[in-house]
Amino acid sequence: MSIAASPTFRRDVKILGLVSAGHFLSHFYSICLPPVFLFMQADLGVSFAMLGLLMSVRSFVSGAMQIPAGMLVDRIGARPVLIGGMVLMAGATALVAVAPGYWSIMALSIVMSFGNSVFHPTDYAILNASVTRSWVGRAFSFHTFAGQLGTAVAPAIVLALAHYGDWRMAQAVIGLAGFVVLGGLALEWRNMHDESIPQRRKKDSAQPNHWAVLLSPPMLIMSAFFTATALQSGGMQSFFVVGLTALHGTDSATAGAALSAYLLAAAIGVLFGGVLADFNKRHDVTAAAAFLISAVILALLVWVPLAELPLIIVMVVSGLMQGAVRPARDMMVRAVVPANAMGKAFGVVSSGQAVGGAIAPVLFGWMVDLGRPDWVFYLMILFTLLCVAASFAPKALRSVEVV
Repeated sequence: MSIAASPTFRRDVKILGLVSAGHFLSHFYSICLPPVFLFMQADLGVSFAMLGLLMSVRSFVSGAMQIPAGMLVDRIGARPVLIGGMVLMAGATALVAVAPGYWSIMALSIVMSFGNSVFHPTDYAILNASVTRSWVGRAFSFHTFAGQLGTAVAPAIVLALAHYGDWRMAQAVIGLAGFVVLGGLALEWRNMHDESIPQRRKKDSAQPNHWAVLLSPPMLIMSAFFTATALQSGGMQSFFVVGLTALHGTDSATAGAALSAYLLAAAIGVLFGGVLADFNKRHDVTAAAAFLISAVILALLVWVPLAELPLIIVMVVSGLMQGAVRPARDMMVRAVVPANAMGKAFGVVSSGQAVGGAIAPVLFGWMVDLGRPDWVFYLMILFTLLCVAASFAPKALRSVEVV
């Protein structure tokens, strides 16, 4: 029997597809409002600053709740937490369609963010325990790719729905789509596993000490690692175009095309990185090499004004490196925590990622305001080199002993 025809493979693909569909929606819902801000501003009569506050609150609440969500996963299991999160996220999004005003939408945004916070802790716990060990790296990479795809297609889909109806109808449709995925997850309930469940059923089994995991040197290092990667990628996404234009006088359209090429290459690199993660077990070496190449390219961008084609080529290479490192990074987390602490571990590092993502736009914007666009790139180089150090730092990355 071929691998593709085996029942185990079909089960793995079904679970991966459903969990990744939830991750797709998680990213999709996170940015489903900005594309229709123009319509919302006219309808609600509020400022764009107030509309921006909706997104700040969503980001803050979602990031802050990742650690509690991870603890809950390790206490009661990933499946009920995932289902509950999906209900909150999809339901709150759909209810925006009938919200009477701005503050009710703010309340729904907070509820949506509570739901959205569960996806990294639950998804990684389920995939780690449910998918065949020999291709966990590829499963992680496809999961990451699905989230990036959700971010990429959200503006076009939301605007298309708003064009054929209005912005409220668009929120209703995409919210109800979550209940379709929810039905699929419910049907696969018995096939989804996570390590906290058997541990909880063994009466003589010691429960993991949450703080021993959260404050252990490996987890602190990995959290800093994720924060640094988010600072680097946040700077790239927010101020690459502005920085390059101010630094070398590069045409904004050319810089924008180079950034788009980078983001597309990063999505493709995630899939390549998943294959690499399953066949090369030195994930620290993979991550460090990718980050070093990225640092060299960033230095090249500072010191050498590049024409359009060379610029796009080096940005594609940089994007491939940044994408390829993400499955290796996830596998590094998996290697330093016990299986029954997977939820809280990914909650911790995802919170670090959220912190970096929140700081990056302000920090890099400040550099531009100071008239130092070169420091946009120097800071990205600094954070990239910190990632190299974090990749190797833990000879210290030993397994956490949970007591």
